[in-house]
Amino acid sequence: MSLERADDSKIIERVLAGDANAFNLLVWQWEKPIYNYILRMVRSPDDAMDLCQDSFIKAFEELGKLKERDRFSAWLYRIAHNVCYSRFRKDRGKIFVELDPDFGAARIPIEGRLDVEKALDALPEDQREVVVLKVYQGLKFDEIAAVQGAPVSTVKSRLYMGFEKMKSVLDDGARARPRPGTS
Repeated sequence: MSLERADDSKIIERVLAGDANAFNLLVWQWEKPIYNYILRMVRSPDDAMDLCQDSFIKAFEELGKLKERDRFSAWLYRIAHNVCYSRFRKDRGKIFVELDPDFGAARIPIEGRLDVEKALDALPEDQREVVVLKVYQGLKFDEIAAVQGAPVSTVKSRLYMGFEKMKSVLDDGARARPRPGTS
């Protein structure tokens, strides 16, 4: 049995008509992408779960204010963005130690994943967010612009500058790594 993705705007209509349980469908459809976005932003699975939950609570509370229902996904990512940046402001100056750097298993070798995560961590928050939303979440430039509250040209610039910085970090790491058979 395959489950089809329901139309967000129809679900929103049901929620606004008083069917609070219909919101669970939106959570079911969007929880994984929003969680993955937040996880890549905050780098902690526990914090990502908390922030994901906060994002959906805020979305439920504010759903009646959403004017363009066909832009629900960009609106939801914007809420998650705001929740993340609120946490960043709250945590500024604190030092954290990552205990589990391999939280995102993918189809590339562990060394490659760690290098990419290190390069992603080297980016300023606004560039990292654009890379995450474009590469990992597959959003379009106009959707990312809505999430960041920035012009599309700024989003594109942040993406390309982020890619350049990541490339530089990855190149530096490759030069620093000893080649097999050399010591």
